[in-house]
Amino acid sequence: MDLEAFCEEYDLDYPDNPIKFEMRPATPKEAGLFYALPPEQDEELGTVGQVRIDFGRDGDEFRHTWWPRSPEGLNTPELQEELGQVVKQLRRGVLKDFSTMLRWCHLHGGEIAGGICTQNYGYVVETERYRYCLRCNPIRGDYQAYLSCFDLQEQEMRQAREPEPEARQDMTMGGIS
Repeated sequence: MDLEAFCEEYDLDYPDNPIKFEMRPATPKEAGLFYALPPEQDEELGTVGQVRIDFGRDGDEFRHTWWPRSPEGLNTPELQEELGQVVKQLRRGVLKDFSTMLRWCHLHGGEIAGGICTQNYGYVVETERYRYCLRCNPIRGDYQAYLSCFDLQEQEMRQAREPEPEARQDMTMGGIS
């Protein structure tokens, strides 16, 4: 019996789903989206910036900094509002603390190539306007997570102005092929 059936059987209110944003494991072709890219690829992909996350020495803090990767014009109030909601949801799950993140990664897949010291894991949240790529780096002493933000409308506009696909550089490690 699922929650909805249980609530119906016992005449209880069915709660709203607190999960607004669905997250999926990254595909191997998306691996490059989770790492620093050359400025021209950032521009082509509509990269806005990334939140760098550190859980602190004990693993239960949440220190974060914003790292811009584009002109600040893409860092709009709409992005900031939605990014805040995405981070809030992730803080209830995968980004609750270091131990939770480590368990999450081992249970939900998402292994991506490119980790230097340890296996990295990638997860994607897509909304109507933005793509958020969460890279989990489960090792102490470094940033443990990076949440990169991409403006999909900006990406579509840039790609519409580009030459035909066969003239473009292969970007498998850059995130797209």
